Amino acid sequence: MMKIFLAFTLIFGILLAWSIPTIPAQQLPPILNIGTHPVGSFFNVVGTAVATVVGKQTPMKTTVKPMAGPSAWYPLIKTQEIDLGVLNCWDAEKGYLGESTYSKLSGGKGFPVRLIAISVNNAIGLAVAADSGIYKYSDLKGKRVAGNLPTPSLQLQTEALLLNGGVKWSEITPIPVSSVAEGVKVVIDGRSDASATCAIGMPIIEELHAKKGARILPVDPSPEAISRVKAKFPGYPEKVTPGPGRTGVEKEQYLWAYDIYVIAREDLPDEAAYQVAKVLWENYKDLGAIHVLLKDWTTDKFVTNEALIPYHPGVIKFYKEKRVWTDEMAKLQEALSSKKK
Repeated sequence: MMKIFLAFTLIFGILLAWSIPTIPAQQLPPILNIGTHPVGSFFNVVGTAVATVVGKQTPMKTTVKPMAGPSAWYPLIKTQEIDLGVLNCWDAEKGYLGESTYSKLSGGKGFPVRLIAISVNNAIGLAVAADSGIYKYSDLKGKRVAGNLPTPSLQLQTEALLLNGGVKWSEITPIPVSSVAEGVKVVIDGRSDASATCAIGMPIIEELHAKKGARILPVDPSPEAISRVKAKFPGYPEKVTPGPGRTGVEKEQYLWAYDIYVIAREDLPDEAAYQVAKVLWENYKDLGAIHVLLKDWTTDKFVTNEALIPYHPGVIKFYKEKRVWTDEMAKLQEALSSKKK
């Protein structure tokens, strides 16, 4: 009787093991390195959130690598030293195609990257001290403005926001900084009247608010003013209201917004890309617990027909399972893939 029981237990155990889906170890890298902007940026917040959820829900360990920006970590995509990256839509497209500043950096070939998911958008503006007497972008003419940033897209954002108020870069006094966080720091130190581009939710804005009060300048939503911004940097005006995570927003106003991408190296194993998309999708509420603004990162944002680079094949498999990969997306994927030189 005991032998029959043991035999039954063994057979049941084998059947149970077969019923549990397993992921072959060779299909998953042991560590995922995630490139982000420096600590204090919202891109770093997004990367940290991705690392936290993926590291908790998969066998892969995750490490966030804060750097000066994509221009610093893009080359490490080729050497497989960076597996995932967090960046804006402009940097993603130009890096993929090898255009603008990324032409020389990639040898004119672009970088081998693919899209994992669209996360939240980034609502940006220039920050000033609350007692500065500066209330709109036109007030910055002749003032000191942080800029000359090493990451081209960030410099373009700064110039685009000034143009919203009709102010050219040549009409301000530039204060060179190396990052968006430093751009706010020079306002705190009194070395600049306005920051470079910065995003709501950045920890450094809390520091400005604690020491001097913080005001993020509103975007003029008139068609003429918006067209001036779009001519310099892609995006759209977004209405925001004061609230948690929106320090510096004094009243209901418009800020400039653009999409934040989570991308991967093209040769990341399909199963790894699949698992990253899967755990972010299934645990998206955990992202909001990490930062209040990530509560807006919901599953309806992962796939968009406005994507500027192709999706990774591994995540396409997952999105098909979720029935969000449409014929329209398949056509877009083909069109984006054909853009590569």
